Formats: sequence, C-alpha cells, structure tokens
Amino acid sequence: MTRQRFLELLDGITTWKRGDRRAPHKPLLLLLALGRLSRGETDRFAPYDWYHDALLRLLAAYGPWRASYKPYMPFWRLQRDDLWEIPEAEAIRDAGRVNRGGDVTPRTFRDFGARGGLPSPVFERLASDPELLEIAATRILAGHFPEGLHDEIRDAVRLESPLLAAEEPEQYTAVRMPRDPAFRRAVITAYERRCAVCGFDVRLDDRLLGIEAAHIRWHAYGGPDCVPNGLALCILHHRALDGGAIGLRGARGSYRLIVSSELSGGSDAYRQLVGISGQPLREPQAPRFLPDPQYVGWHRKEVFRGEPRAA
Repeated sequence: MTRQRFLELLDGITTWKRGDRRAPHKPLLLLLALGRLSRGETDRFAPYDWYHDALLRLLAAYGPWRASYKPYMPFWRLQRDDLWEIPEAEAIRDAGRVNRGGDVTPRTFRDFGARGGLPSPVFERLASDPELLEIAATRILAGHFPEGLHDEIRDAVRLESPLLAAEEPEQYTAVRMPRDPAFRRAVITAYERRCAVCGFDVRLDDRLLGIEAAHIRWHAYGGPDCVPNGLALCILHHRALDGGAIGLRGARGSYRLIVSSELSGGSDAYRQLVGISGQPLREPQAPRFLPDPQYVGWHRKEVFRGEPRAA
C-alpha cells in the first residue's frame, strides 16, 4: 500500500452524523491501534474486550457528554472504511448475528472471541514507515480535536513515538479547513489582551504571556475563525474550555460562566476554578464581538461535561 492510498483512506473515514453532533468513535479506535503499533506490538489483532474497555474510557473523557456510549459500533463499522479487520467477521455473518441495523452486539463479539486490528497492508506499511504512522496520528488529532487536547489524547492511547507535525511533508498535509492567521490577534485585541475569565494579562517586556485565542465551537467541527466564535483565555481556562470543565450560559450580552459538576480536586487551583461558577464573562470591547449563541449552544451540547454546579 502506498502512502498516498493510505492517507486517502484515512481522510475518507465516514463518521456518524446527526446535525452538528460529534462522533469521534472511529478516530479514537484508530488512535488506539496506532498506539499499539507504535509500542512495537507485533500482533495485528487485540481482543474485542480490550478495545471495548479502552475506547469506552476515551469516549467518556474526550467524546461528547452522553448518558451511555456504544464502543462496539465502531469496532464493527470501521471495516467499511478498509482500515479495520475482524478475522471472525465472516463467521459472525454466516451465523446470522448481524442485526437489522447492520451492527453486532458485544455479546456476539464475546461469543465468537472476536479480535480487531489494522488490515495487513495497512499494518505492514505503518510498521515499516514510522513517519507515516506519526503523520496519521497528527491528521486524526487535527481533524477531530482542538490542539490543546492533542498531547493528552496521545498519552491516553500510549502513542509512544513523538508526533512529527512540524516535519509533515507538504504533499501529505491533511485536507482540512485552513485557519485564519488573523484570528488570534483579532480575538485577543477584542478582549483587550486579557483573559475573559480571570483577567490574566501578564507581559514580559511587551510580550503577552499565556493568553490564547480559543474557539468556542471547535475548528475541527466547523467552528469559524471569527471573533464571535472566540474567547481570549489564559492557558488554564483555555484547556478548561476545551476539556468541558467550563462553559457559558445565558443570553448574548449577559453570559455567565458555568463549571462542570464532574470537576473534582482539593487544591487552591481547584477551588479557584470552581469559584468562577456564576460569574459574568468579561465582555469584549464592542457588542459585535460577543460570543454567538449558536457556538455557545454547540459547546454546551458537544463539549461541556455533565451538569453545571450550583453557583
């Protein structure tokens, strides 16, 4: 298999869609497989239960907040993208254990001792081309998660080789919506060069330290590079926003901060973060820069974790 063919398959992955909801199941499953390969595991296949438990943890941490998750679905459906193989699949079909929706239950996987992994041509190509493995991981992360979560997810799937995004050859750059280089400056200027949550505005000489332009609706999910989809945040509150620990509620012009009831800790930093619950968002210089309710609503549905704690 050529590099180009593999990357075409990777970019062509079909994900479940309903409106603007997130469905990172297949990308996370592939990252688990890439992690196994990066650690030098030579067996192409791992038991269903291993993938089920690992993917369940990843979905709970990095997927949209849901009452329940279905990690068994991508385990079967990824076969359709020519990037996954289940040796027991034919026996499962012959036994009539595929349901009307085209899926297979966890019980069936366990009854048949199902295993899953990368098809041989893909596995062999990646095993012989570590740079391509890193490019693949970079593309998956960039296509489905904000940059602030990349290292954390990489650690969670135990991808041991360093990512080479900075060295990614131009001809293999992922097909994704380009970022507007003016976005950061416009957002930080709109919020007067300080964090919209805590007011952090430390400078070294004339250089602003630790203030970033955060997307409310993730860029990877169609969030535009415009100020109403941005917040100027310190590094802590940017990571908290991307991780679903904090969010916004209320009407435009009267937004207040919410903090997830799933958050826990015992440090002063934890108490400070919890303490912002119910506080008003620091407003930008002009009303036209205020967060757009459609982006705030998307973040609340697809990123914020659990329910807001009491102010």
